[in-house]
Amino acid sequence: MKKINIGALSMIVAGLLCACNLSDIQNFRTTQDEKRIERKVERALSKMSTRQKVAQLMVSQTDSYIFSEGHALLTDTLVGIEGIGGLLIIQDSLPRYLNRMNELQRMSKIPLLVSIDGEWGPSMRFGEFPFFPQQMQLGALPSDSLIYEMGLAVAEQCKMVNIHINYAPVVDININPKNPVIHARSFGEDRDKVTAYGRAYMKGMQDGGIIACSKHFPGHGDTEVDSHKALPILPFDRERLDSMELFPFRDQIAEGVEMVMMGHLHIPALDSAVSSISRPIVTGLLKEEMGFDGLVVTDALTMKGVSENMESPEIALAAYKAGVDILLKPGDIIASIDRLEQAMNSGECDIADLDNRVRKILRAKAKFGMLDWNYDATVDTTGIAERVKKPEHLALVQQMADQSMTIVDNKAGLVPLDMKKNIAYVAYNAKRIPMHREYGDIEGLSGYNPETGMVDSTTLMYQHLLKTSALMAEDGMPNIHYFSLDKKSSKADIAMVCKQISDYDLVILACHDPRGRSRKDLIATEHLELLSDMIKKHHPLLVHYGSPYGLSDLPWRHDLGALLIAYKDSESNQKAAAKVLTGEIDAIGQLPVSIE
Repeated sequence: MKKINIGALSMIVAGLLCACNLSDIQNFRTTQDEKRIERKVERALSKMSTRQKVAQLMVSQTDSYIFSEGHALLTDTLVGIEGIGGLLIIQDSLPRYLNRMNELQRMSKIPLLVSIDGEWGPSMRFGEFPFFPQQMQLGALPSDSLIYEMGLAVAEQCKMVNIHINYAPVVDININPKNPVIHARSFGEDRDKVTAYGRAYMKGMQDGGIIACSKHFPGHGDTEVDSHKALPILPFDRERLDSMELFPFRDQIAEGVEMVMMGHLHIPALDSAVSSISRPIVTGLLKEEMGFDGLVVTDALTMKGVSENMESPEIALAAYKAGVDILLKPGDIIASIDRLEQAMNSGECDIADLDNRVRKILRAKAKFGMLDWNYDATVDTTGIAERVKKPEHLALVQQMADQSMTIVDNKAGLVPLDMKKNIAYVAYNAKRIPMHREYGDIEGLSGYNPETGMVDSTTLMYQHLLKTSALMAEDGMPNIHYFSLDKKSSKADIAMVCKQISDYDLVILACHDPRGRSRKDLIATEHLELLSDMIKKHHPLLVHYGSPYGLSDLPWRHDLGALLIAYKDSESNQKAAAKVLTGEIDAIGQLPVSIE
């Protein structure tokens, strides 16, 4: 046998490698990976019956609200017997969710695609995660750089608990202040900002290794009806739709978004049918005209916008015929599987078309290694509640809060505060927390407990302001005092507070909306007039923890001395607001919507 000259062979290989450019090598590797995935997809598909293929299209909901014995049995049937393709988590405690999901993944012959409606990350559904801002607050950021970083962080959080799909970003342009369902879920009313910020969020999540989903196609921003409760109508012509509603979706598709969610909308200019079950819209517009070849998912099929006049099996069939790949929350999943299987077997629907849609789902699963023989879909739950609180994510949350604080008006020059003045702090509808004496001289405050050395309840922002006031005072005694009102306060309560603060140099009125989404009744209607005299006398600084739209209903808004919008009532936002008021940071946020 002739000996092989290893040195010569190495030189030949090196020469060949040099002759190839790097892109050629990368393309070769990509092609090989794609071929391996396709082999796995075809192998899995070949083992499935028609019913099993249909079941792969179905996504059921599971959460703490429906963890009844009956629902658990149903879910076990859907996963263990029917073999549905995925599950949606709505709300739960993280350890309980993971234990249940581990159980369901072990049951599933093909691992489940797990999705979450986490528009501002897993914290929208799990309280254990760091709480990122809602999209309207993100719209106040001066650039999209932190939004991309948030996308990466959200992806990392999802991967820690084996969530594969996040139904975000919302790229609806909220140009209608009366929109009852999108508003704070949108980046705002500016088309280009919504497009750019949605792109950054999507890319961050997908670069981080999960599937992003842009929604609600063709656009839910300019409606006055909640599609959960009824069918919204978009009465616009095609030119307007192209220039506004469809604009961000075109960008998402061009930038490689992997999934699009269909909204339940009536758009006469496009079709007479509801958009989520319309073939001209799903197949004609989204797939053929706009060139989207990724996964198409419905919004929940139990929503009244689509379910008002149809039975759930017929809704599922209509959505499938329209061109949808994934059916989210059909009202009766087993009956829907029955109906689609019947349609396949009778020739009403083309089995080859079904195969192609299932291939898309299986490719998504292959992306996460789910078709590998050694894939483990379970999650180690040991210490998980603490493990998800990553310091770098908490720091990012605070950075985003700091940069989104928005001063709308400062005509009286109240910001930054003169902390040497005698300041009355009036918290309205606030969620309060205990306060330790480290924040200053608190012995004289209402609710002080000498045994614990704590005040029973104040807001976090007040605690920061109190500490700053004490540090700046020559005698170490703070010049700021706390008062509390809420929507249940009586006329006498309000009169008492107004009397108590009458001699203060400066009044801060902090209004708290825990959800950050109210468009009206931020302050109880019967309280608006009661507070009017105080507002006109003191021209206070209003710190508004809520949607900017809520300000339109304040009749005395223009009598305020200054207005700081702090969006949602979160810990990070309260800290950020305190930093702005004390001059530690500047308010550089930009109002994402117009207010009257």
